[in-house]
Amino acid sequence: MIIDKTPLPEDPTPSEAPPAFQQLFLRPVIRVRQWLKRVLSISVVFHHSDSPLPSSSSAKGKGRAQWFQFGSKTSKDVKSTTLGLVRDLVREEFQSPAAFAILQSCAEACTSHGLSFSSILQEKSIEGHTPLYWAIVKRRPDETQDADANVQDLLTALLSHSAPLTQSTMSDVRHACLVTSDQPLFQRLRQSPDFGAGSAVDELLIGVTLPPDDVEVVNFPDDEGSFAVNIGIMKFQKRMMIAKNITIEFIARTTKTQLPSFFTGRMWKLAFFVVPENGDARSGRRPGSWCVSLSLMEHSPPTWVDSRVLIADPYQPATTKSKPKPTISMRLKSPRPLTAPPYRGADGVTEVMVTFEDNLMASSLQYSQSSYILPDEKLRARFEARLSKQETECIIC
Repeated sequence: MIIDKTPLPEDPTPSEAPPAFQQLFLRPVIRVRQWLKRVLSISVVFHHSDSPLPSSSSAKGKGRAQWFQFGSKTSKDVKSTTLGLVRDLVREEFQSPAAFAILQSCAEACTSHGLSFSSILQEKSIEGHTPLYWAIVKRRPDETQDADANVQDLLTALLSHSAPLTQSTMSDVRHACLVTSDQPLFQRLRQSPDFGAGSAVDELLIGVTLPPDDVEVVNFPDDEGSFAVNIGIMKFQKRMMIAKNITIEFIARTTKTQLPSFFTGRMWKLAFFVVPENGDARSGRRPGSWCVSLSLMEHSPPTWVDSRVLIADPYQPATTKSKPKPTISMRLKSPRPLTAPPYRGADGVTEVMVTFEDNLMASSLQYSQSSYILPDEKLRARFEARLSKQETECIIC
């Protein structure tokens, strides 16, 4: 750890030590930000006792010193300072251990002043969005990041202090993933317990240590926005019978060259569900029917869609003379452009739905020991879609 340091040009800070934090926070917030950026840029870190900041490994102990001393400031002042520090961290994309220490110090200061750091981080305090939104939008793609940065980046630190996430925050996070068309990151976030994607019933049936479902998106480079999604749904039958709802969310990026770049991604929701006992006025399906539906999620542009859910026989024939069972195919075709909710117009639809009862082979999925489900209780399916108005039965040839 470097302690002796030659003063920077035009740096009013004495060479022997940084200014006392009690005095520093009495200055305008802008002075704090300038000092913060200068200190982090030269990688010399001090806390209020003028001794080096503990390493990330040793900082986990209960006896860790606060990086900042908020002193006797009021709760309002602490919140204002915290918001300013978080904004600076997001703006400058700090990924160093010092950034994590700053967040921890802010959390401790908020707790001591009766403030919820989690709630503060979930406020739309930065240009109409939460800090999580901007951390995702400014985040580098996985392939350009170091291995360590993937594990401990600023987004990870913000998420750890933000849980549990509100519905509004999760919507903001989804929006950020959609803006960047970052399907891999979106799936990892959905698998995180902090994101709250799974229901309490799912956690009981599946557990919290395993990702609930496999989702792999394949985008095809054609002029009709074709893509496919390979899906593995764990404990399909039990979740349908008990939770009565399984939701698969994903981002599919089309490659239509004639569309503006900000229209190249959409967030989709493929839902398997059971019609409730009081019926479903939207579909007219009878209570207890097993259904599958397709819809767009908020902030996604409208589109025509012709799609299908395919479930193949998982058992390969032992000989070439034996024939596999027919592949289950359930078509989801929009009669009008599919539009993200809320939508109240007459020239679009918000959901396309079919029932398993419309397909004899699909109805067999409701019964125990169905041959389309392997002993591991996972249903393997493929979703194929083409984002254009189709008049034939062909989806993806």
